[in-house]
Amino acid sequence: AWMRKILVVDDNLDYLELLASVLGKYFEVYEATGVKDALRVLGDKEKGIETICSDYNMRDGTGLDLLEKVRQEGITIPFLLMSGDDDHVLKQKARLYGGDFCCKTDCDFIEKIKVLCSNSSGSCQLIK
Repeated sequence: AWMRKILVVDDNLDYLELLASVLGKYFEVYEATGVKDALRVLGDKEKGIETICSDYNMRDGTGLDLLEKVRQEGITIPFLLMSGDDDHVLKQKARLYGGDFCCKTDCDFIEKIKVLCSNSSGSCQLIK
């Protein structure tokens, strides 16, 4: 089956591994450990990343910084900002840049990512 390509960004390597292994059931997963690393992966057009799922707090910047940079570069793919706490201000800021927000502790966290991907364009079916 054809799988959508998702970029997961987190500087907590344990969490990154965990998330990548869970998402690997549904997506072709690429990993990045921070803002610069993510921009490098996105810059490689051959990879053709279709969705970004990024942590908020990272050592070389925030997920919001990444979202801003990505949008400034004209990359309009779905972007999910994750944070350990459910922060309304973050939610609003993410929306401002056409991103979505979800809390890492949400029980339907993985479902949210799958739905986000399926909404991004007509060509993507949700992988059951």
